[in-house]
Amino acid sequence: MTEEHRYELESEFVREKIVRISISGKPEFEVATPPDFWEDSPKGMLSPEDLFLASAVSCYGVSLSGVSKRYHADFISFKISAHGHLKKGDYGWEFAEITIEVIITVPTSKDKKKMEKAADRAHKYCVVSNSMKCPVHLNADVIIEN
Repeated sequence: MTEEHRYELESEFVREKIVRISISGKPEFEVATPPDFWEDSPKGMLSPEDLFLASAVSCYGVSLSGVSKRYHADFISFKISAHGHLKKGDYGWEFAEITIEVIITVPTSKDKKKMEKAADRAHKYCVVSNSMKCPVHLNADVIIEN
């Protein structure tokens, strides 16, 4: 049996360089072109590029949380950051790569070993990263709380 998951949203024009995103049952939000492409773009708003990077990071974070339970790995906290850069591609600008950096704090050395495996597995099976055209790299550092 094939399983399928579907996601839907709507977008509508607000004004030049701004659209509104609507997802049923969730708060609407507006997205604008980033000022580094268009000087007259509104500052302080989310851009598609922000959301692209946020998609990779948030997917990794929720995947890590779920995978750690399967590995019976306890963690105290984790903090994720990411950076991506654009390059000129065949059809204009595109993400060349994304690097996700995560620092995971665990209570014991036993959990450290398990979380290292969980961190890698969460990256390997992240739906969003697996769907991206650009490579997504992971640098995970698991530390034991002192």
